[in-house]
Amino acid sequence: MPWVVLVAALIAMAVGLGAIGQTGNGTAEPPNTGGLFTDVPRDHWAYEDLEYLAARGIITGLPGGVYNGDSPLDRYSGAAMIARAIKYMQSNPESVTPEDLDVLKNLIFQVSDDVAALQSGGVQGVNTTALEARVGRVEQDVAALGTQVGELSGTSAASLTKRVQANFIISLTALLVGIIGVALATLGL
Repeated sequence: MPWVVLVAALIAMAVGLGAIGQTGNGTAEPPNTGGLFTDVPRDHWAYEDLEYLAARGIITGLPGGVYNGDSPLDRYSGAAMIARAIKYMQSNPESVTPEDLDVLKNLIFQVSDDVAALQSGGVQGVNTTALEARVGRVEQDVAALGTQVGELSGTSAASLTKRVQANFIISLTALLVGIIGVALATLGL
């Protein structure tokens, strides 16, 4: 039975780029019965995998027959997908072959290696030089703001308030740009 959990976890990770059929109220939509999703072209690299999972009811489309494959996978959708995969395997145990299990084991090890690389910061192919430079500039800006605040001790309260507000907005903007850059670098974009 542990293989069921491993298979379900792997399926959830493999389809993690897409959202599954969740409506705004948290209820799952029934599988898309009108063929594959209207927003997934037949020549898409994941088309066959999506078709395979949709045929088994593991993933479903959103209202209107769309998949929204560029949307991130949230925890609710992941849980629903894992539950569907487990239910499918429990009701169709003959469909899981030893070869399938070998492939899944290898994929799990590969995913484990990828996760370990992400956690250690050793992701190859991600250039963080520009991001590090941006973070350095943000740190310099914050230090400069600290110096400016120290110099403002003799300034009027109204003038000081305006400058502090302006500097606060600039600092938050720079910090936000840095955070977005870290996220994009982590995702490899």
